[in-house]
Amino acid sequence: MTPLNKNIIIVNDKKDIDNITELESFYSEFPTDSNIGIDELKTLMTGKALIDVSDGEYIHWLQLDKHALRFAKTILEK
Repeated sequence: MTPLNKNIIIVNDKKDIDNITELESFYSEFPTDSNIGIDELKTLMTGKALIDVSDGEYIHWLQLDKHALRFAKTILEK
């Protein structure tokens, strides 16, 4: 699997982060609770974006590209 954005890393759980050498100098205290609920998912599925401001310093833009939207819609049609 090749992510569209090299700055977005796909992990299974928090333990995976310890095995990514590029992240050794990153601050890694964060909640691992799920943070995209049904309302956020519905928003993403319409092509709109979400912004994550949880760290109080940076705006993190989250948006599905057209290929991801098409893929998700084909799953829903099954």
